[in-house]
Amino acid sequence: MTRHTSSTLTLLVVLLCSVASSAWGNLAEVLNELNNDKQTVKGNEESKSYKVLFDAYLDLDEPPMALDEFFNQNTIHPGMADWSTVVGWAESNPKMAQAILESREKIMIGLPYGLEQVPQSYRDAGLVAEVSAEKNILSIDFPYLNALDVISTYVVVESYRLCEAGKTKEALDLSIAHVYLLRQFCDRQFLDEKMNSIILLVDALRNLRDLFYVYMDKITTDEFVNISWNEMPYLNCDRNHLFMPEGDKVVSEALIKSVFTDDGANQELFASTFAAIQSADAPLTRFGAARRWMRIALVHDSLQSSLDRLQLVYDDWWRRWRVQEYDPILDFPSEFDITNPIRYAAVIYSMQNIEELFNIRNLLVAEINGTAISAALCAYHKTFNAYPDATEKTYGQFLRRNISDIDPFEYSFGFVRYRRLDERKPLDTSAGRLWLETGQGVLWVLGQDHENNWAELHTGDGAEGDIVIWPPIKSISREQGLLN
Repeated sequence: MTRHTSSTLTLLVVLLCSVASSAWGNLAEVLNELNNDKQTVKGNEESKSYKVLFDAYLDLDEPPMALDEFFNQNTIHPGMADWSTVVGWAESNPKMAQAILESREKIMIGLPYGLEQVPQSYRDAGLVAEVSAEKNILSIDFPYLNALDVISTYVVVESYRLCEAGKTKEALDLSIAHVYLLRQFCDRQFLDEKMNSIILLVDALRNLRDLFYVYMDKITTDEFVNISWNEMPYLNCDRNHLFMPEGDKVVSEALIKSVFTDDGANQELFASTFAAIQSADAPLTRFGAARRWMRIALVHDSLQSSLDRLQLVYDDWWRRWRVQEYDPILDFPSEFDITNPIRYAAVIYSMQNIEELFNIRNLLVAEINGTAISAALCAYHKTFNAYPDATEKTYGQFLRRNISDIDPFEYSFGFVRYRRLDERKPLDTSAGRLWLETGQGVLWVLGQDHENNWAELHTGDGAEGDIVIWPPIKSISREQGLLN
């Protein structure tokens, strides 16, 4: 998977470029609210991992090649070109691995929001969550996410290096510590932070299963059972532990307040602020958009009504976030969808639609549950030299009976699906057709179309077809020559 980029960045563009004509006096309040969040920032310094991680990152050598579509955490394996160069980079930077292992034991990332909240060395390296204002222009950006890409790439290289050296326990320890570290980042307050962190975590889980598959003979049964029994169940990414992003709401509320005066919606402030949002991708349309926003200001609801509508939209999202995957409420339009685009135009254009996050969260839940079950399947295979004909046969000995095996993409309270093939079967993927051999255990969940394709069609995000958890798609794609 690749970094999340979407229309959510429109807000960042606007805040970066368009608030100049309004007196942005709310920055201190915004930072205070963001940095007083007890779940993500505020707490004992010993409970925070960002200093341990980022201090090590400052000492990390530059990767041997730039990260791109050909060199990243999803393309690395010992058979790749330039493997000797890549593995030399990982081996020469042991401090990074030590920092990841230490960070796992922390409670939160704890990285504060605002440039002035971190030392100059962090700012120079882009290890910041920027929420700042200069000359009345508010800037929001998260360049530290680029560092997470590098760190994740390092983990994959180092994990493979350790496995190749016969140090599978050390490799698994590092990979799982990395998974827990990314889980901390998933609690960050802004949608863009959370989306990127969840996608990185999904990739990390897939890379972990790749290690299962490639080095199954070298990984012990006890190590597989430890992962299925003691590691995956405690990632806690269900609806009661992984929360919705609230930082965007804080900024939206401040932005809405900035375009109202005592006399109501200010035409000039509306025009300068929201015209830039609307025309962020087409600057030549800004003049026409500005005139439109001046007219909207005349009929826009009051400041209090706008803030109430903002709260109503978030309250509705919260209800949807917390309900079961198959709850009927999910079939109805959300408050965001039915919000009047004229009366509450400032609300619509100041906030970000987080509904894409619902599918990403479902994907993460499926990947965590599937990784636990995959580890149990591997333990069973090592013990009996065959896959079970049902996942229930792993219960007790290899897998907790109370492991969550719900398929979050199933509307009728369905479970993660599994079968042991009694004949050779095709599996179509975006890279081409693969073949699964007789006796292979296959684990999958439904995709976003909520239809069962019996693991005969796979897409990584589940946009169509199923999401095959086991065997790992990248592993068999390399085996069968679809990936280099």
